[in-house]
Amino acid sequence: MEKTKLMIEFPGRNYSTDKPLLYYAGKIFENRDYEVIRLDYNFKLTGDKNDIEGLIEEAKPFVKEVLDKIDFKKYEDIVFISKSMGTTLAGYFEELYKIRVRHIYLTPLQSALKYLKRGKCIVVAGKNDRFLDSRRLKIYCVEQDVALKQFDDVGHSLESEDDINITFAILMVIVKLYKGFSN
Repeated sequence: MEKTKLMIEFPGRNYSTDKPLLYYAGKIFENRDYEVIRLDYNFKLTGDKNDIEGLIEEAKPFVKEVLDKIDFKKYEDIVFISKSMGTTLAGYFEELYKIRVRHIYLTPLQSALKYLKRGKCIVVAGKNDRFLDSRRLKIYCVEQDVALKQFDDVGHSLESEDDINITFAILMVIVKLYKGFSN
C-alpha cells in the first residue's frame, strides 16, 4: 500500500537527523505510516559555519534537488519537522512549492519567523536561546496566534548543561507533542 502521509526532517547546522529530537520524530512518524525523508545537507556545506544565513542559502540547492523529486500532490498530509537553520529552509520550501504543510519548528531562527502561521504549526524553543530572543518569539507567536512551547533554563540545543534529567524530561514532552501531531 502506498503511503499517503509524508514527513520531512530539516536538520540544523550542528544537529543532524540522527540526534534525539529528529531521530525520535522519524521513528514516531514512521510507526504512524508516514513516509519519512531525512534531509542531509550539512556535509555538503563549505561556507563559514558561523554564518547561518549564508549556510541556509548554500543549502537551498541541495534541498531543492531532493524535493524536486517528490510528487507532493499524492499526499493527504505533509509534515515538516525542522531544527534551527532547517526552520527557515522548511518555511521557504513550503512557500516555493506552494504546498500545504503542517510544521513543528524546533528552535526557529529570526529568519524563520515570517513562515510561522496560525493553526498549522507548533514552535518549540528554549528561553535561553542565543539565536532568537525568547521574549520576542513569544510576542510574535501571540500576535500570530501560533502555538508555542518554551522551556526554562535551556538554550538552542533544548538540553540542560547541568542536569540530564531535565534534558530527558524535555525530550519526553517533545515526543508527546510528536505523537499528538501525527495522525
